[in-house]
Amino acid sequence: MSLVDVMSVDDIPPGTMARVEVEGTPVCLANVDGMLHAVHDTCTHGMASLSAGWLDPDLGRVECPRHGAYFRLSDGAALTPPATATLPVFPVEVREGRVLVGTDPSIPHPFDTP
Repeated sequence: MSLVDVMSVDDIPPGTMARVEVEGTPVCLANVDGMLHAVHDTCTHGMASLSAGWLDPDLGRVECPRHGAYFRLSDGAALTPPATATLPVFPVEVREGRVLVGTDPSIPHPFDTP
């Protein structure tokens, strides 16, 4: 697995999200109480950018700004309709104050498969 340096850990404080690109793939990076999560940034229902949505750090989920679907950040599971498909999850590491995101998602994004 390859890791890509995407930002300083100081640029994503607890309770915030950011959109980053990992080898051309949009990734939503979220900080939940100091734990970083990385999921594909494109909603599996309406193709909206999840990093433009809302982070619910108490429940560890992100809300899609288009239709309000929730996704769990730890495993990408679609929690509420209208989304039903799971988001790909990416490995995340912090080294020497830098956030590194893996290039290999847990699963392909539904929109990437024929």
